[in-house]
Order: sequence, then C-alpha cells, then structure tokens
Amino acid sequence: MKKKISVCHIGAGRIGFTLEFDKKRKRPASHLGMWKSNKDIKLSGVSEKKDINKKLLDKISKNIVVYKNFVKMVKNEKPDIVSIATWKDTHYAITNKCIDLGIKVIVLEKPLANNINQAIRLHKKINKEKVKVLVNHRRRYDKEIIKLRHKINSGFIGNIIQVSSYYVYGVLTTGTHLIDTLRMLLCDVAGDIENVIGIKNEFNFFHPKDDAMIDGILFFGNKLKATIQSLDIKKYDNFDICIFGTKGKILISGIGRTGLVYKVIKSPEHSGFEELAQFPKKIFGNRPRNQFGLLAKNAVDCVKNYKAKPFCDDYESLVDMIVIDGLLKSSKKGGIKVKIKKLKK
Repeated sequence: MKKKISVCHIGAGRIGFTLEFDKKRKRPASHLGMWKSNKDIKLSGVSEKKDINKKLLDKISKNIVVYKNFVKMVKNEKPDIVSIATWKDTHYAITNKCIDLGIKVIVLEKPLANNINQAIRLHKKINKEKVKVLVNHRRRYDKEIIKLRHKINSGFIGNIIQVSSYYVYGVLTTGTHLIDTLRMLLCDVAGDIENVIGIKNEFNFFHPKDDAMIDGILFFGNKLKATIQSLDIKKYDNFDICIFGTKGKILISGIGRTGLVYKVIKSPEHSGFEELAQFPKKIFGNRPRNQFGLLAKNAVDCVKNYKAKPFCDDYESLVDMIVIDGLLKSSKKGGIKVKIKKLKK
C-alpha cells in the first residue's frame, strides 16, 4: 500500500476549520477540509490554543490528534507538510519555528508576516533552508483565473491600457489579495510594479485596527497604471477588477467568481466611432472553483517532486508586502510617488 503524506495543521479558526461547515461555500472550504479531501494525505494532527468543537472535528475525521502546543505536535507527529492558518501577527514566529523543526513544505495563510522586516528575514531563511512555502493567495489556485492570465498574455483584449480595482477590510488583510491578483494577471504583459502612490481613505470604513484602508496607483514596468480603491465590508463585500484593453474590457466580479468580456463594436449612435458592447459575454462563472483542492495538490507535488514549485511562494508574497509597504509610506508622505525596491528571488 502506498504511503500517504502526513499533514499537521495549526490554527482551527474560520479558514483553518469552521468554514468547512458553511453550507453556501464550495467544499473544501478550509485547511482541514482540503487535507481530508486529498487521497494522498493523512491528516494526523491539529493544534489550537482554544477549545475545538469535537463534534465538528469528528465530521472531518475521528483520527486527528488535538494538541494545544504546535511544537509538541510537530515533534510527535513528524509531518511532511504543516499548514498554518493563525492570526497574521503569528505567521512569522510559527513559520520560523516550523523551519527550525525541519519541515520542508509549509502551507501558509497570507500575509507572509505581520510587517516588511519580518517578511524579509523569513524569506532569507526559507531560501537558506531550501523550504517550499505555499502562500494561500487563493486566486493563484483558481483554474479560471489561471486561464484568464493566459488569455491576457495571448492578446484576448489587445494591449492593456488601464486597470481599476477594489477591495475591502484593510490593505494588508485583504488588499494583499488584490495586489497579488493584479501582479499575477499583468506582470507578463506589463512587467512588475515599480512605483506606487498611496492615499489614506478618510472615510470611516470598517477595518482591523492595525491595518489601514489605502487607495492608490500602481505603476507597472511598461508604464501601465492600475488603481486600487477601498470599500466598506460592512456595506457589502467586493473584489472587482476592471481591465481595459485596446480590443475590449474584462470585468472580474462576484468576489472573483465571474469573468465577463465587453468587446469593441461599431457605435449604434455615432457614425465613425467604436465603443464597448453594452452586453458582455461570460468568460467564466458564476460558481466558485475548487481553489483549496488545487492548493493541496500543489503542496503534495512539492513533497513528491523536488522540482515542483509553489504556485504562489514566499517571494511573491514578499513582493506583495513590499508594494503595500510602499503604499503606506507614500500615504504618510502626502501621496508622493515611492519606488518599489524588490529583493532578488
């Protein structure tokens, strides 16, 4: 019988565990859910400081050993993979310790760390110890968003000329997903982000106390500009991206579930002019995809094959944080343009 890959998980909160029981969400909808659904995985332990709902845990598996201390769990279980879904201010310390304990494949909720200095130190250690860290920027693990990237690269809507986008609930907590998705979709055709302008949103939008709401402009290598703007999650959730090309417009909406294209047509109103079609064609959607499933498969591949690479590694997450750091610095200096200084991969 083929030996299964052993996994331990740290953090049994919403994304780690309880979202698996949200009836509206596509399963797997959590870390524990994705490991349980992968036939190559043996989920051996979970660590959580607070009490875990044992009845719910038993619905995933009755064979999971529960620990209060993650260090004890890793030492006892000796897993091939550790996944981490704790508060962002713990990511650095827990990931750092897991590396010290010899773990070579780690799945980590974003962001990489709580601040840029921690992120840089962690990235250097990951490189030195040759650890594979998969950061859960979930659109990197969305098959339709991956296909869309290829469509953009092939000139589906021509040359990209302007982009506008929206997020909610803090530039580091959620804005990092937006920045990562923009980089994923646009870097091949526009180069990476080289400069930013950040402006603090002065409205009283709901956000974490330690995570500001920042609007801004991202300047890519070929001079393409993308705006990011913040909205209030208490009013409604939002993750819209509008990409204008010379041959049409792409709209990603429905928190990323739906992709629409508006092609260029002859104007029905003005002779000699062209405009965007009023009614779009669907590229994909509007159902969510199995992003957690692809994340788990990528992690398994990283264990089985030394050549396999994370779809979103610590370096990509670090660059996202460097961009955010630039936005924050710019906003504190009155919105001046700030150059992004990236580390070598």
